[in-house]
Amino acid sequence: MFTKKRTSYIIVEVDMKRQDGMTLLELMFAAGILAFVLSMIFTSVITMGANGEIQAQRLQAESVVNEVLDQISRTDKSQILNFQPDVPNLPGTNANIQIEVIGSTGPIQLPVNGQNVNLPDPLEVRVTLTWETTRGYVITKRGSTYVSN
Repeated sequence: MFTKKRTSYIIVEVDMKRQDGMTLLELMFAAGILAFVLSMIFTSVITMGANGEIQAQRLQAESVVNEVLDQISRTDKSQILNFQPDVPNLPGTNANIQIEVIGSTGPIQLPVNGQNVNLPDPLEVRVTLTWETTRGYVITKRGSTYVSN
């Protein structure tokens, strides 16, 4: 016959301290990670804003250069040496438009008043717009066209 053995278990409750929060080391580590992530986000936002400003000025400059080239293409070749562009809005600060024709002796700055210059046909005209952004970057935009009789 089989005898049945009785086993009894005693459950002992151990009173351990409960940890209801975080230690100072854990808090410092979490604060460091948060500071790093926030600084990366802040830097990205600032950079995107600066790039957007520069891109807007580049688009405006491209529009200005194309407008001057369009005015030049509508100008008679005989009047090209006295050409003065009509440009109301220039980008940035310290904007400067330089217009030159490529003659047989090299580049000639426009306007040329009172000089007799022999011009080739077709005549290449270059427009260079240089300006300074509000953040101090100097940017240049160039374009050229040909003018013939």
